[in-house]
Amino acid sequence: MNVVQCAAKGLREATVRPKLVLLLWLFNALAAGLVYVVFLSSFGGTVGTSALARDMAKKADMNVIVEFVTSRGGAAVSELVLVVLGLSLVYSLLAIFLHGGILQTLIQKGGGWRFAEVFFSGGGRFYGRFFRLEVYSLVLWAAAGLVYVLVDAFIDFNYRGSADESTMAILTVVRILLALFLVFLIKMILDYARILIAGRDSRDVFRSLFEAVRFVFTKPVRTFALYYLLGVVGWAAFAVYEVLDSLVPQTSALTIGLGFLLAQAFIAGRGWLKVAYQASQGRTIGLI
Repeated sequence: MNVVQCAAKGLREATVRPKLVLLLWLFNALAAGLVYVVFLSSFGGTVGTSALARDMAKKADMNVIVEFVTSRGGAAVSELVLVVLGLSLVYSLLAIFLHGGILQTLIQKGGGWRFAEVFFSGGGRFYGRFFRLEVYSLVLWAAAGLVYVLVDAFIDFNYRGSADESTMAILTVVRILLALFLVFLIKMILDYARILIAGRDSRDVFRSLFEAVRFVFTKPVRTFALYYLLGVVGWAAFAVYEVLDSLVPQTSALTIGLGFLLAQAFIAGRGWLKVAYQASQGRTIGLI
C-alpha cells in the first residue's frame, strides 16, 4: 500500500467514526473553556476589577496588555507565566489520555463493545505507558535541541558580520524550518511508538520507542511523505476555514453565530485529522 492509499484510508477511517471526532471536539471545547475561565480569573485578579481590566480581558488588546506588564513589573508576568505553564501541563496530561482512547478505538475490532467503553478503557489502559513514553522522549528532545544548537552555531560562525540582509533573512528561514522539522520528526516518532505500544499491547515502552525511531529512519520516504501529506490536508482545511470566516461579517447575532459554528467545525476538523494521522500511520506500520 503506497503513501497516498494509506493517507486516503486514514482519512476515510476518521470520516466513518463521527462519535470519536465528536468526543475529541467535546474534550477540546471543555479544555478551551477551562483555559478561558482560568486565564480570565487570573488576569482579572492580577489587574483588578476596573473597567480597564474588564476591557483588557474581553478584547485582549495586546498594546494595553504590554503597557500593563511593563508598568506593573515582574509580579504580573510571573503569575501569567505560571498560569500558562499550569494550563499547558493539564492539556498535555489530557492529550496522553486522548491518544490512548483514539488508538484503542481504532484497534478494537468487533466484540460488541460500546464506543464509550472502548475509548475510555483505552485512555486508562495506556495512560501509564504513554506517560512513560513522554518521559523517555526527553532524550529525543534533548538530542534535537543539540542538533539545532550545533547548526545555529555553525551558521553564526560562518556568516556573522559578513552576510547581507537578504542572506540573513534566508538563514532565519532556515533556522525556523530546521526547528519545525525537528519538532515534527519527534512528534512523528512518538506517534509510531504509541501505535506499537497499543497495537501489540506492549509494556516495554523504551523498546517500542527504539523500534519507532528505527522504523522512521529505515523508511524515511514513506513515513515523512505520509506525515507531510496529511499536514497539507490540514493546512488546506485551515485555508478553507480562513476564507469562509473572512466572508462572514461580524455585524449581527446571526453572522456571529455562524462564525462561531465555523470555528467549532474547524476544531472538529482538527480532531478528525488527528484520527486520520493515527489510522494512516497504523496502516503504514501494519498494526491498524
